[in-house]
Amino acid sequence: MTEFDPHIDTDAFLISINDIRDKYFEGEKLPQDELVAMHNYDKFRLEYLNASDGEVDFERRYFRLQVMANLYPYTDFLDFDKIPRD
Repeated sequence: MTEFDPHIDTDAFLISINDIRDKYFEGEKLPQDELVAMHNYDKFRLEYLNASDGEVDFERRYFRLQVMANLYPYTDFLDFDKIPRD
């Protein structure tokens, strides 16, 4: 087992939409690009879920959105037209 290195470069870790939401709800002032990404994700989420073709499709899309909010870098949501779709 390797020993924990306290000097890890945290800039190497991605910042997700849910990370931004956490900061927002903690009252932290967000930079403009993070606010734009969060707004674009919310807009995309509504459009994406409303385009569902039934319950099974809705559940698949909802799960995919959870993955995107947790694992995609927020920078993927800065340009609404370039958000990864199916």
